[in-house]
Amino acid sequence: MLVVGLGGIGTEVARRAHGFGMRVIATRASGRTGPDYVSYVGLPDELLKLAKDADFVVNCAPLTPETTGIFNREFFADMKPGAYFVSVGRGRSTVTADLIAALNSGKLAGAGLDVVDPEPLPSDSALWRLPNLIITPHVSADTPLAEEQRTALLRENLRRYVAGEPMLSVVDVERGY
Repeated sequence: MLVVGLGGIGTEVARRAHGFGMRVIATRASGRTGPDYVSYVGLPDELLKLAKDADFVVNCAPLTPETTGIFNREFFADMKPGAYFVSVGRGRSTVTADLIAALNSGKLAGAGLDVVDPEPLPSDSALWRLPNLIITPHVSADTPLAEEQRTALLRENLRRYVAGEPMLSVVDVERGY
């Protein structure tokens, strides 16, 4: 499995894939470090090279100018024939028409999308009619545990704010996430 975007979500995807016995590789914009269950961490400019051998590609990348439209005709053409594409990152990172073409041609065996572009997806979108595509309603992170974690983070950040301490999970405006 190739995990694109080895941040918080990507790291959890990688951990679970490794737990199922998959060899996991990843890309990460912030450097080549990663957990020991990721056998290789590449930089974003290695994306096409790494996609050639992956049976599964999972988009966990944030939406930035650099990631907008990166899953496009060129990317799908470079993917391993018969591979699967899963997107839980941001919908605009995928060029919808190019994904539809790759699924219709049989280049990809299938895809799973928790995010789409546009969102909400119009009722007449060709995505709804693809037999090799599963679409979920942008709720992949909506679990009781995730709600507990968000609440704990909110409480801790409120405590830190009152105490004048640095907060956790602060967005870096320059990076876009």
